[in-house]
Amino acid sequence: MDTLQFTLFFLAIVVGYVVLHLRLVRFEDHLQKLTGIRSIDDRLRSLDDRMRLLVETLEKLQLDRIEQRLDRLHDDLEDVREATGEVRTAVVQIPSAPAGAPLAAAAVALPEAPGARIAALVEGRLLQLGYGNLQILTDLGDVRADRDVEVQVECERNSMPAKGRVLVRNGAVRDVALQTVAHMFP
Repeated sequence: MDTLQFTLFFLAIVVGYVVLHLRLVRFEDHLQKLTGIRSIDDRLRSLDDRMRLLVETLEKLQLDRIEQRLDRLHDDLEDVREATGEVRTAVVQIPSAPAGAPLAAAAVALPEAPGARIAALVEGRLLQLGYGNLQILTDLGDVRADRDVEVQVECERNSMPAKGRVLVRNGAVRDVALQTVAHMFP
């Protein structure tokens, strides 16, 4: 072996050593990254545990919020019950014939004239429906009770004026057709 061959052989061994050394350095970097993955895995587990705790806390908060809303709804329903009790005392009660009274006694309580009887029927029915401040526009002076009578009326409900007609047939209210003034205008 001469010097040239020895030099080339030695140079090949040095190049092989450098390549092998670079590979080992890269492999060590790779192993360090893998140990970093373990720490990332541990962090992910702890993050998962924290998320689970957060979800449980949020569910508890949601339940608390729902419970608060139910309590508020309960209070509102009590207020509504009290208000309806007050409204019952304010509603006009139409007197009726006593339970044991004969029909003749009940007939005496009604007005005798057919026009007055029809006006009383119309007023009673509209009061039952919640209308007030009633004005009958139709002249009921010469009305017969055995025929259909269409009575034009003006009244109010919830402070809103209403106009329309009430159909009376055979001594009973058959149809009520009222419109608020707001519906009459375009």
